[in-house]
Amino acid sequence: MPGKFYPQAKMTIPDEKPYRLEDLLKLFFGESPKNARIITAKVLLETIREEMPKGWSAENWPELVIKAMMVYYPDAEALMEYYNDIKWTEKKSRIPKLLVEKARELGLEEEGERKARGRLVDLFTVYKGHYSVVTKILKEAGLIRKVNGYYQLSDEFERILEGIAEFWRYWRKGKAE
Repeated sequence: MPGKFYPQAKMTIPDEKPYRLEDLLKLFFGESPKNARIITAKVLLETIREEMPKGWSAENWPELVIKAMMVYYPDAEALMEYYNDIKWTEKKSRIPKLLVEKARELGLEEEGERKARGRLVDLFTVYKGHYSVVTKILKEAGLIRKVNGYYQLSDEFERILEGIAEFWRYWRKGKAE
């Protein structure tokens, strides 16, 4: 998208294999104070897994954003209740604006960074940005795919890593260039 910066999917090679989903996600998103992207990615992947084989409907993104917020901000539960009240009565295009207003009303704000430094920014907007970055990176890495408006878990990531391991095995034996 022009005008927006989305980081490319890059993975850090770990010292040992990951044993938890959070450990795998840290290889893509690194460390941060509250690991908001890791939390968002974990909530997304677990939600998709629960909805397999069809997958999780991408149009339900506000619910997922609020679920991720609820990990560190228990007051976001009131935002979820509000969302559940309005999701069938309001236009889909109006819902994000209403959620931003409600988040501010509930005090779900933090001091902004970069361009918003010194201003309070509502957490719904912050987590919505994390959601956008997370979905792009996970799709690019082959962990998820979007089919007919539904996110599904993908085996592309697994195939790529197995292919790399196979190439390395053959190269070490002198059977590949």
